[in-house]
Amino acid sequence: MCLVMYDPAPGPETAVLATINEVPRAFFRLAAVADALFADLGVSPGERGVMRDLFIDGEDTAPSLALKKPVSRQAMQAILDELVGKGLVAATENPRHKRSRLYYLTPKGIELCVELQRRELAAIREMIGEAGSADFATAAAALKALNALLARRLNIA
Repeated sequence: MCLVMYDPAPGPETAVLATINEVPRAFFRLAAVADALFADLGVSPGERGVMRDLFIDGEDTAPSLALKKPVSRQAMQAILDELVGKGLVAATENPRHKRSRLYYLTPKGIELCVELQRRELAAIREMIGEAGSADFATAAAALKALNALLARRLNIA
């Protein structure tokens, strides 16, 4: 059996490629930690992600939230409907569009987001001590730049 090793030629793109290769590892590990951290709160990872977007960015429409992920509008609508059913999100008329409603966190949803953030920050504080001098600000800036490039390539906001 022939084993081929993945070893791209050195160049300016290798650092970007190395970052891209780390993203899925971090994503799935973060998801596993989050599942354990938030298991008792009764919201799925998808619901938490939508709530986080509404918590950070404020009210939004289903199509706009779907573009940010990117997932279909129908998939986003199903998540929003679940959150409305749980009393965590509500909808109101959108003055800019007749059919696309604006979704926002209810007081109960805001309270849950604050609890999610409290638990998340406690876990991060615990992990930071183990990380040593890793420069998370530089990593965040690099990922933000990469996300902006990807969004432009996909023609999304």
